[in-house]
Amino acid sequence: MSQTFGPVFQIAYVVPDAMAAIDHMVRTMGIGPFFLFPLPLQAEWIEVRGQRVAPDYDLLGQAAISYSGDTMIEIIQPGSAPSIYREFLDAGRSGVHHLGTIATDYDAQMAAARAAGIGVALEGVLPISRFAYLDTDRLFPGTMVELIEMGEPMRALFADVKDVAARWDGKDPVRSL
Repeated sequence: MSQTFGPVFQIAYVVPDAMAAIDHMVRTMGIGPFFLFPLPLQAEWIEVRGQRVAPDYDLLGQAAISYSGDTMIEIIQPGSAPSIYREFLDAGRSGVHHLGTIATDYDAQMAAARAAGIGVALEGVLPISRFAYLDTDRLFPGTMVELIEMGEPMRALFADVKDVAARWDGKDPVRSL
């Protein structure tokens, strides 16, 4: 557990082709099924590096989640708009982008991050959560932290995905949320 940001529960990969990455996770790693996010995100608001963007901003081209035990695996293919995901690929990287943590006190943790000089790369509010991607990857690219304050609907959704993954029989490896 991160004493600063809460327990890590997620490893997220940013890739140029989400379906190819999902296929690799399913066939090579035996992880699945993956649940595709409905896009575009229905955000109340999103800021990319401090700039508010339109609700229909092309942040994600495709995104999906599954579980391996207690660890969520997230696959993200960026949309065409400027974003922290697009920056990652444009820098010649592909793979682990961030670790997702469960906020224990979102406001206090965000204040502590800002007081420590940690920048906020992406922040927003969805109907089921608040989240912020913190610029913690200066020394280790791919170790940005996503601080997530989960509402009960998000906790229930993730619990359902985790349960399906635990009982997965290898069929229907890609599904919709």
